[in-house]
This record gives sequence, C-alpha cells and structure tokens, in this order.
Amino acid sequence: MMTLFHWEKLSPTEFLQLQEYITYANKKLKDVLSEFTGDTNSGQYKQDEAIDFARFCTFINMYLVNVPEELCRHLFLSFLKKTGPPPTLGSISERNPSTVSENEASQLVRQATVDNGRRSMSQKSITSILNISDSGDLWLRQSFAEKGRSLLRRRSTDIQTGFISLKDVVCCLSLLEAGRPEDKLEFMFRLYDSDGNGILDASEIECIINQMMTVAEYSGWDVSELKPILEEMMQEIDYDSDGTVSLDEWKRGGLTNIPLLVLLGMDSTLTDEGTHLWRLKHFNQPAYCNLCLSILLGVGKQGLCCTFCKYIVHERCASRAPAHCILTYCKSRKVSHPMNHHWVEGNCAGKCDRCKKFIKAYNRVTGRRCRWCKITLHNRCASQVNPDCDFGEFREHILSPLHICPAVLGRKRRVQADLRDSETGDAGISEITDDGKQSTETGSVSGSLKIIPSSSSIPLLVFVNPKSGGKQGTRILRKFQYLLNPRQVYNVMCDGGFFPGLQFFKDLPRFRILCCGGDGTVGWLLDSMDKMNFEVRSPVAVLPLGTGNDLARCLRWGGGYDGENLRKVLHHISNSTVVMMDRWQIEFSSTDDTGDDVDPIPCDIINSYFSIGVDASIAHRFHVMRERHPEKFNSRMKNKLWYFEFGTSETLSATCKNLHENIDILCDGVALDFSTGPSLEGIAFLNIPSIYGGSNLWGDTPRLKKRKKTNQTSKDRDRECSSGSMSSSDLSLTLQDVGDNLIEVVGLLNCIHVAQVKGGIQAGRRLAQCSSVVIRTRRRFPMQIDGEPWMQPPCTIAVTHKNQVPMLMAPHASKKLSFFGFFRKQ
Repeated sequence: MMTLFHWEKLSPTEFLQLQEYITYANKKLKDVLSEFTGDTNSGQYKQDEAIDFARFCTFINMYLVNVPEELCRHLFLSFLKKTGPPPTLGSISERNPSTVSENEASQLVRQATVDNGRRSMSQKSITSILNISDSGDLWLRQSFAEKGRSLLRRRSTDIQTGFISLKDVVCCLSLLEAGRPEDKLEFMFRLYDSDGNGILDASEIECIINQMMTVAEYSGWDVSELKPILEEMMQEIDYDSDGTVSLDEWKRGGLTNIPLLVLLGMDSTLTDEGTHLWRLKHFNQPAYCNLCLSILLGVGKQGLCCTFCKYIVHERCASRAPAHCILTYCKSRKVSHPMNHHWVEGNCAGKCDRCKKFIKAYNRVTGRRCRWCKITLHNRCASQVNPDCDFGEFREHILSPLHICPAVLGRKRRVQADLRDSETGDAGISEITDDGKQSTETGSVSGSLKIIPSSSSIPLLVFVNPKSGGKQGTRILRKFQYLLNPRQVYNVMCDGGFFPGLQFFKDLPRFRILCCGGDGTVGWLLDSMDKMNFEVRSPVAVLPLGTGNDLARCLRWGGGYDGENLRKVLHHISNSTVVMMDRWQIEFSSTDDTGDDVDPIPCDIINSYFSIGVDASIAHRFHVMRERHPEKFNSRMKNKLWYFEFGTSETLSATCKNLHENIDILCDGVALDFSTGPSLEGIAFLNIPSIYGGSNLWGDTPRLKKRKKTNQTSKDRDRECSSGSMSSSDLSLTLQDVGDNLIEVVGLLNCIHVAQVKGGIQAGRRLAQCSSVVIRTRRRFPMQIDGEPWMQPPCTIAVTHKNQVPMLMAPHASKKLSFFGFFRKQ
C-alpha cells in the first residue's frame, strides 16, 4: 500500500513519547552506533551512506525497546530529505492525484519548473514555459494539468523507497540522551568528521546546528530567539579564522554558550560555588531580565531561570550574567558571623512581608526576595530588616551552609595520625567528594565535605526518582533544590543511587529522609540503609510518585502526588510521628530441576505484601504486555482499562483454579486446613493494610465495644484449627498493625472476589496471623512481591521476620467543618 509522503514534524505527544523511550534506553547511543555500523573504533564514525526505512527501524530497535511502528514511521518521515520544496498548497499533497483540479496541477508544475529550472535552465527558458502555462490554449492547459498530476503521483511515494542520513538521526537523538554537554559536543563533532582529520567545514557545522534547532523547536523553545545566538556562535567559533573549526574550537564555543548548554542538558548537580544552574522556563505573567532590566517578550515569555536562586535572564544575556548564585557550604570552619540574606531582585509578586503592601512588580524590576528564608520586601523596606537570615519557616529542615565545610579542616590531624600508624605508608582515607562520588586519597582530602552537627535543626535528606510519576519527579527535584540547600537533595538516577547522600549524612545524630518515588523506590532506599549499618536509623517519609503507592497510603501520605505545594509536605513532615514497620525476609528453594527458563525473583524482602495466584496472574499479564508495548500504558485510565481486560480474561480462563489443592502452608508450625472451606484461587501475605492501590484486604475490625461483647460470648468456645493457628472468632477480632511482628494470611476465592476487594465491597477470607510462614507449591504459579510479578516453578518458600525500620506517619488530614456540622458541634 502506497503511503502519501508528507514533510511533517513529530507531534508534541510523539516527541514526549520519544523522550520517554530514550530515558529508559538500556544502551548508550555511541555503543549502538558502533554495533550498527560494525565499526569497533569508537573515535570516528565513517558512515556517509543513507539508510532506508528498514535499516532505520533496525537501528531504532537496537537502541530503544519496543518502539511502536507508527512512531518509527513518523520519525523516519521527519528526517526524510526533501528533493525540492513541498507544494505551497498543503491540501494538494494530501489528496488523490485524480481529484486535483487543472489550476492546482498547473500551479504545482510551475513551482517544480522554477525550482528545477534554477539549476538546469536559463531564466529566459523558464519565463517562456511559464508564459505557455498561462496562455489561453485549452490543449496546453490540459497538458500542463496532466503533467502536474503525474508529478504529484511521483511525490506521493511509499516511505519504503525513501532514504535518510544516519548522521542526522544520531545527532538529533544524542541531544535527547542523558550525558554531559561536553561529551555530546565531542560526539557530534566526531560523528560529522567522516575523514577523521579533526576539522569540520561550515556546511558540516551547519548540519549540526540545524539538528539542534529541530530539537529546540520540539522542546518548546522560541527558535527566533535561539537562532541568532547560534548564528553568532558560528561566526565566533572559528577563533583562528582559517575557515574550518577544530574540536577544541568547537567545544570551547559550545561550552561558553549558555543557551546551547541548556539545550544539551546542563548537569543538575553542583559544580562550582556561585554558578547558576540554568533551565528554560515559560512565564505565565510579566517577567523581567535581572541583567538588562527589560521585559521578556515572545510567545510564552520565554527566558532562562536559575534553579537555585530564581535569577532570570534573556537567552542573549545569560553569558554576561554574574556568577553570584548561592553558596552551599562554608570554606572555613571557624565562622563567627551568622548567615546573611541572599537577595534576588525583581519578579516579586505579592505583598511585602514588612509593610504588608503590594509590590508593583508588573511594570519594572522592583522588590527583592531572600532565597533562603523566602521573605519578600520592597526595596525601601529591605534596609529596615535585620541582615541576618534565620532560614524562615523551614529552618528545621534546611541544612545550613555554615554547617558544611571541607572535611580536611576537621580531619587533617586524624589523617596524619593514620598515615603515621600505617605499616605500608600508603594507606588512604575514603571520602565523599562534592559531586557525591567516593574517592580514596593519600594525605589530601581537600575535595570532600563534611557536616558539622547542630542541635537546632533536624535536616531533611531528600531523594528523588525522576523516572517516577512521569515528569513530576524532575519538577519536584527542582523545587526542593530551591526550597532547601541543593546539597541535601539527590537524584537517585544520576548521583549514584542512595549511597552518596546516606554517606554524607551518616555522622549526623538526627536527620529525616524524604523518599520521592513509588513503593519500589522506597524499598530500594531501605535496602541501601541496611547495607550502611546505621547505629540509629533515621525515619523515612514518602512522597508518592508511583502507581499503587500502597506503602504511602497506609502511612497517610496519600495515593499519589497531584501537584500540591511542597511547603505543605514539609509542614506535614514536621508534624509527623515515627512508627516502626516490619520487614520480612523471603527465601526460595527449588524442589526440582526447572532448567534455564525461569523468571528472576525481583527481590528477597517483603515491605508491603506477597501474593500467589489470581491477583499475581493479572499483574503478570499486565507486566508482560507493558514490557512489549509501553506506548499503550501512558495514562492511569488506560492502565485501569488494561487491568479490567486482564481481569476479565482471568475470570474466563481461571488459570489458578483450585490453588489450595497444590499448595501447603505452615503458619508458626501449624498447617492450614483448606479441606473444610471454599476453594481458593489466590493467597496473600500482608505486612501493611493496603493492597491493589488502597484496598484493605484484611478488612475492617469491629469497634472496641463490639469486640468486648464478642469476647465475652466466645470465652468458653473451643479453639478450632480450621483456619490455622487461630480460630475464626479470634481472627475476626484481630487488629492489623505494621509493627506487630506478625504477618497476615488472607485467601482469595476468585477473580470476582478480587474485584470486590478492589471496590471495597468485600474483604478477603482471613486464614491466619503468625510470625513465620513456610509454603510448598507443587506446580508453577504466578507470584508477586510488592507489585513485581513473575512466574515461579514448584518450590519451598520461607518467610521470616527480618527487622523493623522507623517510618514517618503523616498527621491526620484536617476535616473541613460543614455547615450542619457547625451546629452539631454547638
């Protein structure tokens, strides 16, 4: 089937989808390119030939996983080289050639004649042909119309016959890949340096700039503002004026062009003190440049804003902006003066915190705001305020720069003593450097920092998983870097996981931890803390960014972050209480030789729940389909519809029917008797009172009065073993708690029962509450631990108590008093 050829760009949704695929890519683009071209020399890439659609799909599938065919096709068309300008009438290219009128077809021929004639014909010949097409001769007009329809048929070619430049594709994708700007610049230079002579001419540099402009336009930049900046860089980049650009000139020009660095993706970690961390921002209200003091113009009022101090500049002014951003640590340990305000002038909407009058910031740069305590003042009121900064309402959470100093100032004597006592004389000390990496030095630790404990604050250590919650993780990372000291906020995907932050805070006697991510991210943090061997573990709060967020729900942090003010979250952390949460060790031992076709077990620790059977089967189907087609799972509503579809198919197929006949369970050494009860298709082991995204599978427990009455009537009743180590009457009155050293065992009748639990209509069938469990399965069953499913062959499973960890439980949500509730209270 022939596909009409359109020179269209990717839609914003498709571009975001492409960014998402690149974020989760398992390979580096440089490695994929070497593998694709068969060139093991990573220094040069000598592929000048164009590739067709089939090879393009092969390259994309080598780099990205399960990219949909429609996205591949649109991406290929966006790179397809134009042999000539497209028709000015956009509707012509989208219509059937037989339906094109004579005038439209003649216009198409005139345009093609002019475009081709400029290269092969004289101006006189072109003019004569155009005059013939405008003549009144009917035969000539019909001839030109048929020629135009034929030309349109040739342009409406199948994408299978098109070719694109592999260099352009790789250059564009490299801009979207994570990495340092200098590495991207060098990679793009060597990509277009085909002959390997170390220089590029003007046309090759222009190709790179064009790809940068394309990505900038997709990313929401105002290219009319960016284009002259890049053109100016093109003129200045040739420092020796020899007509070519060397690698040193290319990197020197690129690394000094701040808008280009933002486009390439500036590193979000701290480098030099006082250096701004720029990002592109679109303002929804009037904003002014802090350097030239003029208003930001253009669509969306685009400008560059510093993440750390909110200093705003035009893109053209960024290179001249002074490096007076905040200082995050103190270079001297002996500091007698207190912390001063760090003022940022302009763009201060709202009231003055001193005179309580509005700041008229809509017509000029006026007013000032302290970056640390967030106080906002008129310029005239600033002189009447104490210059000492107390860090404002979040002083309890902020790690003061005065309490961070180079570690060599506090450990110099200890280092010298260790070196003298060393037998070999080459012993070193392992430290954590500014960028969060561990290094071993011999006698010099000038690059490391340490925290001086303070009794006046309980600093908050923040970990953010930017891959959780769509783009919410990246926004939350930036907001916390502004609200707190950037040195106490860590990106777990770029900063080496949790260990750099935990090691940096390890010497503090008191601090709190905020984990921004899903239940899997919280489990990853708790495992990392186990390996750190803390003498006193710090409590952990959760900002839910995942899908189910069962752990966050039972700790009252909510079912998902919906964009609420992070100041409110910090207030909740201040008013939270510490609770101890159980964690369980789970061990698997295979009963027979199952071969190599075995799914890996995702983890060996249970933080939330472990289940076997029908619910795990639905989760496993969902997981397999999402791995194959991630583009079909890009919203919560679609995910719910997929769960409904898999639940319906599981109801019809009943793959786990009569599960109780192929499983044995020992609870505290007592076997559960399934012969007298209903047949089961699933069994769950609960550590927290939340599963399936907020459902209470254990069920509600009767109130205190009802429990006392039931206890009085059942005091003389014999204990039965039909439900394990406890009788049915005892289990109906048993409370579930996250820190009681007990795990709850619950049965699921079928898939409809799971749906009723999910809807809150019914609870599970309580089987036991115990401190250890042994499970033996006699056939292959789907299983899941904390939402991570897999298929498990016959085995023996042992669940034992591992430890207890402190967690922060949010305060009860304040209920709004209704109109009738007011009178009831009176």
